[in-house]
Amino acid sequence: MPGPPRLGGNASAAVKHRGGHLQIIAAAGSGKTEAVAQRIASLFSEGAAPKQVAAFTFNEAAAEELKSRVEERVAYALGAEYLDRMNDCFIGTVHAYCFQFLQRHVPKFETYDVLDEHGLAAFLSVESNRLQLRSLGRLFKAIQDFRTNIDVVENELLTLDRVGGVFGEIAERYYEELERRRLLTYGQQIVQAVRALESDGKLLRRVHASLRHLVVDEYQDINPAQERLIELLARKPVELCVVGDDDQSIYQWRGADVANIVGFGRRYEAKQYPIVTNRRSRPGVVRLANRISRSIEGRLDKEMRPYRKKAEPDHTLWTAPTEKDEAERIAEAVRALHRQGRRYGDMAILVRGRVAYKALLQALHDIPVTTGGSTGLFEQPLARLFGRTLAFLVGAEWSDEAFGPREEVTLDALVELYRHEFELRAGRRRRVHDFLREWRAEAEVGTRPANLVRDYYRLLETSGVLDWDPADPVRVARLGVLARCSRILADYESVRRRSRPDPDAQGEQIGGEDRGTYFYFWLAVFVQNYAHGAYEGFEGEDDIAIDAVTLTTVHQAKGREWPIVFVPSLTARRFPSFKTGQGRNWFIHASLFDRERYEGTVNDERRLFYVAATRARDWLSLSAHELVTVKQGSISPFLLNLADGTLADRPALPPPPEDRSSGSGQENVALSFSELADFLRCPYAFRLRHRLGFVPQVAQELGYGKAVHHMLRRVAEHYGANRTVPSPRDLDVMLDEDFYLPFASKPAHRQLKASARRLADRYIESFSDDLDRVWETERPFELHLDGAVISGRADVILDREGGELQALALVDYKTSLRREYDYDLQLRVYASAGRREGLDVRGAYVHDLDGGDRVPVGIGEAAIGQAEARVGEAVGRYRKGDFTPTPSRRTCADCDMSPVCRYRTV
Repeated sequence: MPGPPRLGGNASAAVKHRGGHLQIIAAAGSGKTEAVAQRIASLFSEGAAPKQVAAFTFNEAAAEELKSRVEERVAYALGAEYLDRMNDCFIGTVHAYCFQFLQRHVPKFETYDVLDEHGLAAFLSVESNRLQLRSLGRLFKAIQDFRTNIDVVENELLTLDRVGGVFGEIAERYYEELERRRLLTYGQQIVQAVRALESDGKLLRRVHASLRHLVVDEYQDINPAQERLIELLARKPVELCVVGDDDQSIYQWRGADVANIVGFGRRYEAKQYPIVTNRRSRPGVVRLANRISRSIEGRLDKEMRPYRKKAEPDHTLWTAPTEKDEAERIAEAVRALHRQGRRYGDMAILVRGRVAYKALLQALHDIPVTTGGSTGLFEQPLARLFGRTLAFLVGAEWSDEAFGPREEVTLDALVELYRHEFELRAGRRRRVHDFLREWRAEAEVGTRPANLVRDYYRLLETSGVLDWDPADPVRVARLGVLARCSRILADYESVRRRSRPDPDAQGEQIGGEDRGTYFYFWLAVFVQNYAHGAYEGFEGEDDIAIDAVTLTTVHQAKGREWPIVFVPSLTARRFPSFKTGQGRNWFIHASLFDRERYEGTVNDERRLFYVAATRARDWLSLSAHELVTVKQGSISPFLLNLADGTLADRPALPPPPEDRSSGSGQENVALSFSELADFLRCPYAFRLRHRLGFVPQVAQELGYGKAVHHMLRRVAEHYGANRTVPSPRDLDVMLDEDFYLPFASKPAHRQLKASARRLADRYIESFSDDLDRVWETERPFELHLDGAVISGRADVILDREGGELQALALVDYKTSLRREYDYDLQLRVYASAGRREGLDVRGAYVHDLDGGDRVPVGIGEAAIGQAEARVGEAVGRYRKGDFTPTPSRRTCADCDMSPVCRYRTV
C-alpha cells in the first residue's frame, strides 16, 4: 500500500496540533481533505478511540470522499484490521449527525421521517388551507415566501414569540402539523438537536463523555444554528478543528454567515494554520484568482501560492458580439481540444444561472454534454407528457413552460403524444386511450383509494415501457426520466395521504386524503406551479463514467475540478447577477436578522466568481458577449478588471495535454445491508430502484415494523428506568402515544395497533428476561471487506449470553418472516463486524414477533466465512455492473419493482 503524501509547513503543523482549538485556513486546491484525513488518522495512532472523533462535512459526496481518505490513511498507519474498529467514528453531514442524534437520544424521533425540499413544498401545498397560507399572497408565491422566512427562523434560531404577526401564527400552525404527522425538515433537525442539548444537561454531559475531537469542514458555509450546535459540542474537553476558506463562502442566501470563519480565531482563542499553496491550478490561473480574491472586502489576509509548473497559455480572456457567437466559439474550442487529445469529460462550462443553458446547448448539439441533473426535468418531452397527463385527469390546462400560456388537454391530442413518444402501434394506442379515459373517470368519481404510483406504472406498462431494452443507453436515459416522474408522485402522495392523530379519539389516527377530484386537482396544481421548475433531470446511473462535457452552475460546481473550465456570459447583469441585493418579501422584522446577508451583495458575487475560476486545473476561459438579445449590453466589471483593457475575440487554446491518462484507483463499494439484500434478491430490481430511481407504491401497512421496533424500545426503556416490566396500562399508554403508521386509515391503524399489542404481550410473557440483559439498541455496524463497506444497524444486543458478562447476542426483530429473505446472512454480517470491532459476539437470533419464536443463527467461523464470501461475490458483480435479473414466482410476487420490470414472473 503506497504511503500518504508527505505534508510540510502549516499542513503538517495542523495535523500534529494538540491541546486546543485550531483553524485551518485552506485556500482553493490546497489539499485540505488530505490534511484533515491525516489529522484524524494521527489521532487514532496516538490512542484516541474512534467514538471520540466526529467530522462534519457540507454534503454527502464530501463525506464519502473524506471517509474514504481517512480509511486509506488509517489502514496504512494502523493496518487494515483497525478499520473494523472505526464504527463509532462519525464522518458525515451535520444534518445526518443531528438526525442520528435525535433518533438515538430523543426516542420520539425514532418514528419521524425527514422532508426534503420537494417534500416540504408538497406538504405546504397540501396543507395550504389548514395553514391559511393564502393570507400571505398568491398560493405558490406565498409558499415560496413562507419557506424563505421559515428558513430564517430556523437558521437564526428565532422563537416564534419574537416573530409574531400573521406569519408567526402560520408558522405555529405549520410546526404543529409537522409534529402531528411525525415529520422533520432539514432545518428542524438542527433546531431540535440544539434545543435538546440546551435543555437537557444530562444529555449534553452524555454526549461529551465520549466526544473529544470535532472536525468541521467547509466551515465558511455554517449558519448560526449550526454554529450554536458546534459551540455546544465543542465545550471543554473537546478540541475543535475547523477547516475552510472565507473566499469560498457562497451560500449566504441559505443562511451561511462568513463572519463565523472570519472571527473564529478570536472567538475560540484558536491557533490558525493557513495552507495557501494551490496544488490544483496552473500559475496563471492562480494569479487571476488572487486578483479576484483581493477585491473581496473583509476577508482574512492571505494569498495563494502556485505549485505547478507553467504551461502557457493557461488562461484566456475574450469576448464575442452575441450570446450565440460566444456559445459557438466555445463549442469550436471544445471540438479543437478534443482533437488535441482532451477527453470531453475533462471539460466543464460553468455559468452563473441556467438562463445561459439554451444558447450553449444549441451550440453543443453534436457534442456529448451532461448537466449532472442540473437541467430541469421538464425540459424532457417525457416529463412534459407526464405533466400534461395529470392536467388531463382533472380537466386543467397545461403549459410546457413553467409560466407560459396554457392550453386545454384533450384525450385525442394526449394519445397522439403517447403514440409519438412511445412509438405505439394501433392496438397499444387504443389500450392507452382506454386506460387514460378510465383513469380520468375514476379520478372524477373517487370510488376507491387512489394509488398514484401504481396507476402510473400501469400506464407505463400499457404504453410498452416493459418492452424497452435495458442495455440500450437511450432507453435507460428515458427510463430515468420516467423514474423521476414517479418521485414527484411519491412526494405528493406521501404528504397528501399522510395520517394524523385523531383529536377526538385518544390513540387513534385519521387517514389522509386518498381519492377524488380535489386529490388529483392539487396534484396537477403542484406539478404545474412547483415541480415544473424545481425537479432536476435524471443524472444517469451511479458509477458509470460518461465522456461528456459538464454544463452546470457555479454553485453546483463547488468542491469539484476539471482540467479545462469555461466561464461564459460574464455580462454586467448575469455575473454579478442583477438579482443581487434585491429585497425579498420578508415577514420578519429587520432587527431580528441580517437581511443583507440573505439578499446578497457584490462581495458575495466576487466570492462566487473566485470559486468559478479556481475550478480549473490546466486552463481557464473567461468570456462575455456584447449584445444581450438585440440590445447593447455591458461586459461584467469582474472580467474588465482582469483584462486590463485587452480582450481577445476568441479563446486562445492551451497546448496538448501532457498526460492523457484519466483513471484512478478502484474505489470502495459502500452499501447498506438492506441495499445488499435487495441486490442479492434480484440485481435488476435493485437497478430499477436504487440506480434508476423508481419508487415503491405507498401502502397502508408501511411503517409497521418501525412502529413495533419503537414500541419494544419503549418497553426496554421503561424497564431500565423502573426495573419492572410495563403493566397492561403502561402498554396502552405507550401505544396511544407512539404507535403511528404514516399512511394507515383509521380501521387499518386500529387493526395493526391491536396486532402490535398482541406482539408486545407475547414478547413480555416469553422474553421479559431480555429486558434485564439489554446492552444496546439500534447499534450501528460496518463490515469492511476487500473493496467494500457494508453498513447496518442491529435491533438489540443482549449481554450475558450463556451467563457471562460482556458475552453478547444479536437479536433481529421481524414482524413477519418471509421465506425468500435471507435473515441468517444479515446477522452473520453484523456478527462478523462486531467481532472485528472487538466485541465478544457469542450468539445471534432472528426473533419472529408474529409467531413468538426465536430462531438461533449459526455464527461459527465456517458460517461467517461463507457469509463474507457471499457478500464479496455480490460486491464483485455489483462493481462490474452485472444486474442480471433473477426472477422467480416467489420473489416477483413480493417485489416493489414488479410493476416496471420486464423480467417479472407473474
